[in-house]
Amino acid sequence: MSICRLVRLTVWLSFVFSTASATAATPGEVDFPVPEVPSLQSLRGMTPPDPSGTEGGRKVDLMTDYVLNRSAAILLGKALFWDMEVGSDSTTACASCHYHAGVDHRTTNQINPGQAHTNANVSSIFNKPFVASDIPGDVPTYTTRSGGKGGPNYLLKKADFPTHLLSDPLDRNSPIVYSSDDVIGSQGVFDANFVKPNQPRFDKCIQQPDGIFQVGGINVRRSTGRNAPSVINAAFNVRNFWDGRANNVFNGFSPFGNRDPDAGIYVTNERSTTAVKVRLALNDASAASQAVGPPGSAVEMSCGGRTFADIGRRMLDTLMLKQQRISSTDSVLGPVSGARRPTYRELIKNAFQPRLWNASQNVLVGGVPYTQMEANFPLFFGLAIQMYEATLVSDQAPLDAYLQGDHTAMNDQQVQGMNLFLGKGKCVNCHGGAELTNAASRLQFHPRERIERMVMADNLTTLYDNGFYNTGVRPTSEDLALGGADGWGNPLSFTRQYNTVLQGGKIPDPLDVDVCTFEAPLSTAIPCDATQLPNVNFRDAVDGAFKTPTLRNIALTGPYFHNGSRSTLKQVMEFYNRGGDRRGEDASNTSGFEHPAANQHNGSNLDPDMINLNLTPDELEAVVKFMEVGLTDPRVAWERAPFDHPSLVLPQGQVGDENTVTQKPVSAKITTRQALDANIQLKPIGAEGRRPEEGPLQPFNNDI
Repeated sequence: MSICRLVRLTVWLSFVFSTASATAATPGEVDFPVPEVPSLQSLRGMTPPDPSGTEGGRKVDLMTDYVLNRSAAILLGKALFWDMEVGSDSTTACASCHYHAGVDHRTTNQINPGQAHTNANVSSIFNKPFVASDIPGDVPTYTTRSGGKGGPNYLLKKADFPTHLLSDPLDRNSPIVYSSDDVIGSQGVFDANFVKPNQPRFDKCIQQPDGIFQVGGINVRRSTGRNAPSVINAAFNVRNFWDGRANNVFNGFSPFGNRDPDAGIYVTNERSTTAVKVRLALNDASAASQAVGPPGSAVEMSCGGRTFADIGRRMLDTLMLKQQRISSTDSVLGPVSGARRPTYRELIKNAFQPRLWNASQNVLVGGVPYTQMEANFPLFFGLAIQMYEATLVSDQAPLDAYLQGDHTAMNDQQVQGMNLFLGKGKCVNCHGGAELTNAASRLQFHPRERIERMVMADNLTTLYDNGFYNTGVRPTSEDLALGGADGWGNPLSFTRQYNTVLQGGKIPDPLDVDVCTFEAPLSTAIPCDATQLPNVNFRDAVDGAFKTPTLRNIALTGPYFHNGSRSTLKQVMEFYNRGGDRRGEDASNTSGFEHPAANQHNGSNLDPDMINLNLTPDELEAVVKFMEVGLTDPRVAWERAPFDHPSLVLPQGQVGDENTVTQKPVSAKITTRQALDANIQLKPIGAEGRRPEEGPLQPFNNDI
C-alpha cells in the first residue's frame, strides 16, 4: 500500500476491526496487517535505477548493451544539457529552463495566456478573468494584479502574485479580488518553421508573424503553457512532465514509450555493418523520455518540423559547448575544458557501443536518409541526459541529517513544521517518501500501486493515478493535464487505460493492477478477493490531475504550481490552508469536468485531502520554515558539485518592455520582424561552487 494513503487506510482498518470483532469468535482469529505510519525517509544513499528492458524482444540493460563508459556518458549528457547549440537559434539549451536549482528563474516574457484551455475561443487571451465569457474575437483587456499590462515581454512584479486573490484568505468561496488564468511559464524560441539546410551545422528556418507572442507587431519569444519543473531528483520519477506524458519506458526516439508506432533505434551486429531498425523499450527511463521532448518543440527549443535526426546532423561535428566557458574545476567537464574540445561525434564514440553508430550505409528516417549516428541521436541524447540527471540527487538537506540521527540539524520551529507536515498539514499524503513526491521511483518497484482507489472530497469513490492529483489550483477546464491524450488517441492516464483493459482492449503501457492493494476496497470481505474487478466505465479522477512535484529545494524553485501562480511558500500554504481555490461545494466545484469522450461526468475531481486545515499563523510559519530550510540541500543553493555548470547566455525577454520592443536588424536569417534579446550571462561554476561574496541562489520572490 502506498504511503500516501495510509492515514485513511488506518481509519478504514479501524472500521474493519470493529466490524470483525463483532462477528468473529476472537479478534486473534484473523491476522490483520498492521499499516505503516506515514513518515519521511532520508534520500542519502538512494540512486535512480539504471534502465533495463527489451530490444527487438531480447532482454537488455543500460551498461551491458548500450553504454561503454559511464563517466563518458555522463560527460556527454551534461554537455548536451547545457549546450546552447542544441536550440535552432543557437541560443536555447535544455538548461535555459532549468538553470536555477533545476528550474527557470527568469522574470521577463514568461507569461502564457493559458493555451491549454479546453475553450479555444479564450486560450490566446492574456489577463482573462476567472470566468472568461465564451465570446470569439475581441474582449476587454484586463491587467495583471499589480495593474500592469502583462502579456508578452512583461516584467513580473511581487505585486502580481498570487494570481488568484480572495477577500478572505481562509475562505475559498469568498469574493475574488483578482484572478487570471495566465500561466507563468518559460520563454523558448521565436515562431518559425524548419527548412532542411544545405549547410548541416546551422538550422535554416522561415520566421512567420506571431499573432500571440508579439509586441506592436514585432515577434517576441514564445512562452510555455506550464511552469518548468525541477530536473534535480527528476530521474526518480515514474513519469515526467506535469501530465506524465514522458513515459517510464524510453523508446530511443520520442517521449511516448510504447505509444509511438514509428519509434525504433538502428543497430548493427557482428555479422553485418548494415543497420536495421528494432523496437526499444527501456523501463525506469522517464528522464530519457523527457529529455527528447523539448529539443523538437516549436515553443521550447526548435523551429517547427525539425526532427531529432536533423538535430544530430547539426550537432555531431560541432565542438562541445563551443560558445560557452567551462571551469577547469567542473566536476564532470573539467577534463575537456581546455582549448581543444571534442566534437559530439567523438563523445558519442567514447560513451556508446559501436553497434549503435558504426553502420556503413545510411538508414531512412521518415523516408529521408541519415547516417546511423544521426538517426540514433535521440537515443544518445536521452540516455546520456538521464545518466547526467541521475547524478543530480540532492540528499544532503538538513532533513536528511535529522532523519539519520543529527537532531541539531533542524531547530525547534523546523521540527514543529515537520510534525505538522506529517500530521495536521496532510502534506505527506502526497509528498511522501525520501523523494517527497508520490510520483517517484519507490512506486516503480510496486507497479500494482500505479492505480489507486479512494473516496473523493465529494464522498464518492473513484480510481486515479497514484502521484497525480487535482488540488483545485485552477478550474479543470483550463488544463486537463493527465486527463488528456497522446497524439495517437491513447489516454495519458494509467487509470483510463485500465478501463480499456476491463473492456478487453489493448493498451500501450504495461499495467499489473491488484485490487487488493486499493485503499478503498471493492469489497470489505476479508481476505480480499483478487478476482473482483471494477465495473467497466468506472468513475475516475484524472481530469485536471497534475504530477506531484518534489519538495526538495522548494525554497529555490518558485514560482509554484503548474501555472506558476504563487511566488512564495507562504502563499502556497495559504492556498492549502483554505482547501485550495476551487469554487463551489465539495460535490460540485470547478475541479469537476464534463468529459463525454472519456465517459466522465464528474462534478468534482478534487483530492479528499483538500480541506480547510485550520493551521494557525504560527503553524503556517513553522511549515514554511521547515520547507525553506529543512529541505534545501546547501550544495544546490551554492551550486557545488554535482550542481556546478558551464556558462550560459539567457534571453531575459526582449529589449524594451510590454509596450514597445527594439527590433533586430534585418538580415538574411531574419525574415520577419523580431525583437532583440535582452541577455543575461551566467558565469561558469566549478565543483567548489559559488564564491562567498556571491552568496547562494535566491528564492524567486527575492528577485522580482
